[in-house]
Amino acid sequence: MAARRFLPSDPADLVRSIVPLGLLAIAAAVPGVRWLVLVGLAAGTGIAIGRAAPVRWSWAAALPVAIGLAWLTWRGERFAPNGLDCTSPTSPFAVARLGEAILVVGVLVTLAVLLGASRSGLGLELPARRYLSWAVAGFLVAGPLALLTGPILAGPFFGPVSYDIGQVGAIGPALVFAISNGVMEELAYRGALMTWSARVIGMGPALVGQALVFGLAHSGADVLGSPALLMATMAVGGLLAGVVALRTRSLLVPIAVHVGLDIPIYYAWACAGT
Repeated sequence: MAARRFLPSDPADLVRSIVPLGLLAIAAAVPGVRWLVLVGLAAGTGIAIGRAAPVRWSWAAALPVAIGLAWLTWRGERFAPNGLDCTSPTSPFAVARLGEAILVVGVLVTLAVLLGASRSGLGLELPARRYLSWAVAGFLVAGPLALLTGPILAGPFFGPVSYDIGQVGAIGPALVFAISNGVMEELAYRGALMTWSARVIGMGPALVGQALVFGLAHSGADVLGSPALLMATMAVGGLLAGVVALRTRSLLVPIAVHVGLDIPIYYAWACAGT
């Protein structure tokens, strides 16, 4: 990732960027307005890109995340496991997340072309060799550890969670789900939202901003415990992922760890009670 200033050089840039980032934060926290916010962000992005205004980076940065949030409102991820979904290669839970990832990443790539954004600016280049081992180790440790401790860690937030990790056939669709979600969210939050916003508001506010939106987006009707605690936990995770991405100048390590941590989500949803 290209080095950028930590704070905005022009305070007016920060003020002008409050609108798209604020709208995105509202959409993350209030599911009922997500489609309305998506329409507003899409219109604002089109206008800003057409005028080549500097703030176009902030508007475009918010759009992929807004699409993902609107998708969740539409699909709701309310799939009822029937005992076969757990190990099915076409498990609805995995396929739906793959479809979302294709849409979000497709829009992100289109915006990158329109903006003339580089791959390195999105963290899409391989990091230094020493960090490649970090990525491999992160996935190999995070995946099994998350599977073993998932029910314990999820309990305070979602109530009793149980699944059979002996369902070996589930690893295929679980990886489809986890890779789709991990790649999509890292590209949307630590890629576009953080690095593109940083062009206007500086890396410091962009780093904190993406973490806050990431935290706000992780709450819903299925949260039985404290939503505030869950959102705070996810925000800290988003902040750490952003710091790692900046330190390694790549999204590879955050993606690898994110994918590993998301594997038990599939088991908990599609393999519940099996």
